Amino acid sequence: MAKRLPPDEFKRNESVKTLDALPGVPQGTTGRVYLVDGFAWTRYRVLFDNGIDVGSLDGSSLARRRDYEAALERRARAAAAKDDTVSAAASGDGDAEAGGGGGGEKTVNGVVVPALLLDRSKRARERLSAA
Repeated sequence: MAKRLPPDEFKRNESVKTLDALPGVPQGTTGRVYLVDGFAWTRYRVLFDNGIDVGSLDGSSLARRRDYEAALERRARAAAAKDDTVSAAASGDGDAEAGGGGGGEKTVNGVVVPALLLDRSKRARERLSAA
């Protein structure tokens, strides 16, 4: 029996579609994987039908042609679940912040940056602009 690969793992010469708009490649463009590389992070090099060659693509930004619609639906469901979680957490955080718990944090690329670091970099920029 043939081993079935997970939805975000591809083999060489496999036909794929992009789930994200990439530089020079609109969302939904088909292409062919011609290089699979990496140990801890498997990355792919894809030659798209519009002639653009993109390397170091993560498997989460690609889908098999037959699974393209299902992959878009999975992404939409995951985004909706994340929005629900964030809105529930935001309503709970408002009570904690009112208790004097600080705040002022900012999320950049999915990483929470503490207010302390934001203040420190603001003061450094002010020092450098005054000099």
